[in-house]
Amino acid sequence: MGGLGDVVRHFGLKAVYVLVAYGVTRVVDAGKLRQLLRGRRKSAGGERERPVDARPAPPKPAAPRYRIYHNPRRDFQPSNPGWIREAADLDPADLATDLSWQCPQLIAFQAKLAGQAKLRQQPLPATPDAGRGAAGGDGEAGPAPPAHAPPAAAPPAGPGPGSISFGRQARKQLFALEPGVTYLNHGSYGAAFRLALDVRSWYQQQLEAQPVRFMETVALKGMVAAVADAARFVGASHRDVVPTVNATSAVCAVLRAVPLRRGDWVLTLNTTYSAVQLGLEELQWPASVLGAVQAALSAIGGGRRLRLAVLDHVVSFPPVVLPVAALTAACKQVGAQVLVDGAHAIGNVPRLQVPSIGADYYTANLHKWGCSPKGAALLWVAPERQEDLLPLTTSHGAGLGFRAEFLWQGTSDPSAWLAVPAALAVLRWLGPQHVAERNAALVAEAAAALRARWEARAAMGTGPNPAAAGELGRPPLSLLALGGGGDWAAGSGAAGMLAVQLPPLRGYEVSAGSAVRLQRWLREEKDIEVPVVCALGCLWVRISAQVYNEAADYEELGAAVEALQG
Repeated sequence: MGGLGDVVRHFGLKAVYVLVAYGVTRVVDAGKLRQLLRGRRKSAGGERERPVDARPAPPKPAAPRYRIYHNPRRDFQPSNPGWIREAADLDPADLATDLSWQCPQLIAFQAKLAGQAKLRQQPLPATPDAGRGAAGGDGEAGPAPPAHAPPAAAPPAGPGPGSISFGRQARKQLFALEPGVTYLNHGSYGAAFRLALDVRSWYQQQLEAQPVRFMETVALKGMVAAVADAARFVGASHRDVVPTVNATSAVCAVLRAVPLRRGDWVLTLNTTYSAVQLGLEELQWPASVLGAVQAALSAIGGGRRLRLAVLDHVVSFPPVVLPVAALTAACKQVGAQVLVDGAHAIGNVPRLQVPSIGADYYTANLHKWGCSPKGAALLWVAPERQEDLLPLTTSHGAGLGFRAEFLWQGTSDPSAWLAVPAALAVLRWLGPQHVAERNAALVAEAAAALRARWEARAAMGTGPNPAAAGELGRPPLSLLALGGGGDWAAGSGAAGMLAVQLPPLRGYEVSAGSAVRLQRWLREEKDIEVPVVCALGCLWVRISAQVYNEAADYEELGAAVEALQG
């Protein structure tokens, strides 16, 4: 039995070994197991070990081809082209004598101005067609012409110092407005000077002739110089001003930069959106707007969690000049950031000094009263707010700082901005202060004449004669004019626009639909371009005055409306 037991144990152990081996081969790769067993046998036989499997060893894992940035603005290092880095460091003062980027037509115009500096000191006529002459600027000298500028033997067509008067002659020589149209709506989109349009066309031709050279050299030098010129015009440093295509884009960039959380407040006026309500009293006496804003700040707990206040410098409708410096101070006292929308300010508000307002941000269109081509606006930002502000489109200037990021916002046509110095040169030649004063005076006279004409026509319609109005128990019609309000002594001026109340008209009830129909009728049937608005329970026309307007333009509007009176 002992021998039988040994046999049983022997074969039992073998069975266990087989089962274990089978289990191992099910878990471990069979090829590797055979290689391991063979290697052991050859080692025991004294033979050199050689790999049985000739397949190459698997490669080591490669480093990941991507990175995760938890804070992209801090960790990401963009690859900026050299030409944008150079442009970001350009000093505008170094570009004055560089002719590689300057338009010959503008050089000739500036040279002509420099050669006739004495004429620039003569005052322009105070009324349309009352004389000739040219006025000096508002204390803001334009850029000096290059030292080696070509002679002005063949000056560009268009304006020339001492050769033009306001009204029809200015319209013909300075602007490209359609003949035969009575244009009383400069406030909506402006109208560009002919010289600025010619300069823009020159830059566009340069762009298409050699796009790469133009975009990476000419355009960037021109943009740096143009932004600096616009900054000087509003009394600011070129380091604090960046270009945008319009004031709306600038406002959107600021809104994106201001951190807002649930429960935060943004203060606006109901002339922008429905917020702080301004009634007829505030619109007639703009100084009282400060009291309305202070009451709103008190109502929301002294400004607690008021993050941003958006204020109009010149309201679009009615065209009231607001006391933005005082409003800004009130909002800053409660810790709010302040954005001033000065879409109508440049060329309309004299002696504009943006930094002195005290806001954090200020934006203004140049294509309205600055008379540049469409697509040019500036954004001024206080130095302490620049780090957090980004353009709506980030491109090659990413990470290079405030100026560079806005200087290049992707491929586009920069010719509108490149023509800004031409528009400002003409405006400086005409005299910004004189232009603003003349426009404000003309539009005030026109509004008074329109009101008197329509009131007299309404009085005639109440009975056989004006005296019959009292007999019928109907008071004489009294129409309102809203707008202005700037303090000329303080330099805030008054807008070259006024809203004039319309009398009752046949076929036009007081409604937004009627306003649209009346504006279209004036445009299509009478060739009069003027906005019509339904507000405050009546219809209004907003008339504008620019150097191409004269009293006869408003008389045409008066006659057209008078024909509709009942």
